Amino acid sequence: MTKRIRTARLGAIVGAGAAVLAISMAVPLAGTAQAATTVTIPAGPYTDGQSITVSGTGFPVRTALPTGLQIIECTDTGGLSTNLPTDALTGCDGSTVNGSQINTDASGNFSAKYSLVLLNSGNSTITCDATHFCVLWVGVDFNNSFLSGPHGFSVPFEVQSAPAQTPEAPLVIALPVLAAGIVGVYVFRRRRHHTEALSQ
Repeated sequence: MTKRIRTARLGAIVGAGAAVLAISMAVPLAGTAQAATTVTIPAGPYTDGQSITVSGTGFPVRTALPTGLQIIECTDTGGLSTNLPTDALTGCDGSTVNGSQINTDASGNFSAKYSLVLLNSGNSTITCDATHFCVLWVGVDFNNSFLSGPHGFSVPFEVQSAPAQTPEAPLVIALPVLAAGIVGVYVFRRRRHHTEALSQ
């Protein structure tokens, strides 16, 4: 009877020790794990030069990131996650980087305006247009820590050419003005003719 009690106590101690070991191994992993970043953009379609709101979560808080975040356009052949760029030099266009500093809040979230650019051989080394998918990369430093630092990609999208401006709107405004001018001249001449007739 004494042996069974000791065996039971020993088993309980071993079990408790295993539970403590599992917790001690899990806590550091959970404590050091980096939160997944997300980058959100509104639904398209998009046109060249269009300003959109880019938002994100899971980035370093502002106190840990005083220089702010960067946003650039990158190519994404076929719009597939397997084709996301691995090098900013060959897969992105640094000239599209946001002009003003983007700061995160105390929770690592951000929201900023960004102007999309249609890219092709005429203005870039990558193509981002109506038939070639691209993505937005958001991170700390696209030159030195493109994938090694905190970063995220938006969903793939395409950029259409900006619609050509037509003279329809100015014409619609000009026609009533012209018509009013013609009517005014006609009325003036009628009154003048009537006045001359009376004076005779």
